[in-house]
Amino acid sequence: MILLQLPEDVLYHILSYLDYKSLSRLSQVCKSIYRFVNRDAVWRRIAKEFLNTGISRDGTDIYPHIPLKERVKIAQNWYNGVCKRAIPLKWKTQLLPWLQLEGDVLFLSQAADIRAYHLRQDSGRLQRNPFEIYSGHNGDVCHFVLTDSHLISGGSEGKILVHSRTSDMSVELSGHNQEVNCLDSKDGLIISGSRDRTTRIWTLTSTYPRHTIPMYDRVWSVAISPTLSTFTPEGLITNTLKDKES
Repeated sequence: MILLQLPEDVLYHILSYLDYKSLSRLSQVCKSIYRFVNRDAVWRRIAKEFLNTGISRDGTDIYPHIPLKERVKIAQNWYNGVCKRAIPLKWKTQLLPWLQLEGDVLFLSQAADIRAYHLRQDSGRLQRNPFEIYSGHNGDVCHFVLTDSHLISGGSEGKILVHSRTSDMSVELSGHNQEVNCLDSKDGLIISGSRDRTTRIWTLTSTYPRHTIPMYDRVWSVAISPTLSTFTPEGLITNTLKDKES
């Protein structure tokens, strides 16, 4: 009896004793074995042992559209320091950008502007020219966040801009007098933190802060909880947003 004539559950049990190197070598024997060994079910146990393979502790697969074998390969390469070095974009000025990837679009700040680039489907590289530019700041963009409908950016001049992603409309939020270091936004609420030692709460329909919370030092990070009940600046949990709105 040859290997592939065994029942599949027996084959899975046998292959469970192999490590990722042995499985990779086995897949090179013939096309039939290659197709069987490349199944996600064969690699699931090994994937749990590596970081960032998309298999959670309860066994949920976060990235089912990517073969597990490829994810294990990438995880192992990163673990061993084997990676491709590439420069997707390059400028003459040396500025530290803020960036965020959404699907196949990269949003990237460059000085006072935020530019949106498509990723090429064939090579995975960025297109040379941006398809959208969000501008309006008088200083460098320090931070920005994306929602389904808006791009919200904070600048070094203390200004916050709310850009619509479906039109050319933008709204300026005035309140901070120094650079806006951090932002977060969920369900129409905006939280900002600044070097001016304040955290401010806004809504998409207000141009001035609804609430201002003084802090003891500059604020480097803020985050709204998924339940919209609290927010956190530098680890400090304040009163609930619902209480503040009432």
